[in-house]
Amino acid sequence: MEKGILSWLINNHIQSETKLDQVFGPLIYLTQKNDDIKVESANTAFEDLFDWHDYDWQHGMYVERILPTGGRRPFLNALTKAGEKPWNQIMLDTELKKKDGTVLYCKAHIFCIDKNVEEIKYLVRLDYDLETQIKDALFTEALCQSKVNCWYWDMNQGTATFFNTDVLEKPLQNAEFMNDSYAFIKDFPQGFIYSVDFVGQYRDGFMDFVNKLLSQKTEGEVCEEVAFKGGEQELIWVSFTAQTVRNADGIPEYAMGTWRNITDQKVNEQQQQHNNYLVGNLIRDSVYDITVNVDKNFFVADNSLEKWMEETRIFAAYYDQAIREIANERVVKEDRQRFLDFFSLETIRNLPEDENVSIEYRRKYKGRENWFKVTINTFSLDEFTDKWMYALVYDIDSVKKREIMLEQMAATDALTGLYNRKHSLDMMAEYIQKYPEMPNAVVYMDLDNFKSVNDTLGHAAGDSLLIRVAKSMRKYFGKDAVLGRIGGDEFILMCYNANHEYVDQMMQDFVNFVGSQCKEECPTINVTVSLGYVLYPDYGRDVAELADLADKALYKAKRHGKNMALAYSKDLDE
Repeated sequence: MEKGILSWLINNHIQSETKLDQVFGPLIYLTQKNDDIKVESANTAFEDLFDWHDYDWQHGMYVERILPTGGRRPFLNALTKAGEKPWNQIMLDTELKKKDGTVLYCKAHIFCIDKNVEEIKYLVRLDYDLETQIKDALFTEALCQSKVNCWYWDMNQGTATFFNTDVLEKPLQNAEFMNDSYAFIKDFPQGFIYSVDFVGQYRDGFMDFVNKLLSQKTEGEVCEEVAFKGGEQELIWVSFTAQTVRNADGIPEYAMGTWRNITDQKVNEQQQQHNNYLVGNLIRDSVYDITVNVDKNFFVADNSLEKWMEETRIFAAYYDQAIREIANERVVKEDRQRFLDFFSLETIRNLPEDENVSIEYRRKYKGRENWFKVTINTFSLDEFTDKWMYALVYDIDSVKKREIMLEQMAATDALTGLYNRKHSLDMMAEYIQKYPEMPNAVVYMDLDNFKSVNDTLGHAAGDSLLIRVAKSMRKYFGKDAVLGRIGGDEFILMCYNANHEYVDQMMQDFVNFVGSQCKEECPTINVTVSLGYVLYPDYGRDVAELADLADKALYKAKRHGKNMALAYSKDLDE
């Protein structure tokens, strides 16, 4: 059956009219005059493969018509290199557009066949992987029929292709493969991993998924759910499925399957689990029950509804006294006033009947600090009776700490553990709003010669250096600063209560300290630190302006020799 499908595709979609074209494959002839590069002619194999039948080549075709946006610069750079001398040959893996706009992946052999003062002539021979084109056709057909997101991984070529039916209206910053109807990723899976900002352990989970597909022992469909950041605060969940296809010797050749954006489903599941916990365990897991006669300040409490129904116990004669005793005995100091405000009689008397209102707080429980939630409901048996308030207190420690962990994941940089750019700026703005007169310094910093580390020692060494820099920042400033990573080797921070008398020396000492840490981490490469900083309230009205001024100072520091700290002043604007 498979041979029948392949034969049908070959006979109906990829034909060659002459034996010569079958031998040489698609050929195009280019001329370059100044900056104009045109396809002057093409053979039948090219016209058939790219659907340019009966094209009038008399006036040529600008080469941009067959180059997708992302492939223009590499192709033109290769032409420039080949055109350095006649019969120079350059090979390039490239993408070329068919007449209908779809893309084929080819290896281009570019020959400079003539060069003079007026023009350069090129011959370009294209090799294409017939099997890959057939798989493209199969998946395109499957996509049209099933309306699902398909993907396949060619293990021999090391490439992955994604066909997407539900392209997002708003593109995601760290999920390029979800943004377009057709996405191609080279060097899979490494190329995919570096393009996706996985959260927590999900990068390892995806690699386990990949290794299962590579294993000769794995049978049937493999599934994996992963989470990654789609933006500064956005958490995205994706479900991958795939099945490995092997050759006659049982060696995995490629994997094909589907992927789904399950973010809404995950959020709903987590909310439902939370709701089930609250409803199913409301009575069983309650650690304290409180019932109050709101009209008469009559207060009773016990550890179970059943016991309270049999025998009520007056905990305190007056409501305010009882709530204050509970707050002082059980609630941590930071949450105590909020707890008292929530339980004030004025608040409770104004609540609509049969409507639940809740508050979360921390309390001392079994020798440690736990998160609890209290839900109150007001009711009366009929319109002539007193109004009552019933409250249940229950343990939500594990649920709350998981929520906090996910919030921290969305607010921090996965590699270094520092805050990301958005959360850093938010914290800085909050600090300035709270302490508008307090002096501080906003700093932009990056590493000099960091690219040499990645190029020479590899990305793993670069990641290790960035982690070392983050640790150095924490060690130097402790809790006296907001510390963030913008991206790459760029960092942002706000130093609290920056005394203007010694801040210049402090910043230069910081540059020297981080530089020494970089030297220990990468002794063979001269990695130093440059930073620009601006002093508030001397300059700037808000965080956005302060960040812009610090960036200007950093730019000047880089231009004036690097390995230095430079303060912003109005002279830098001149």
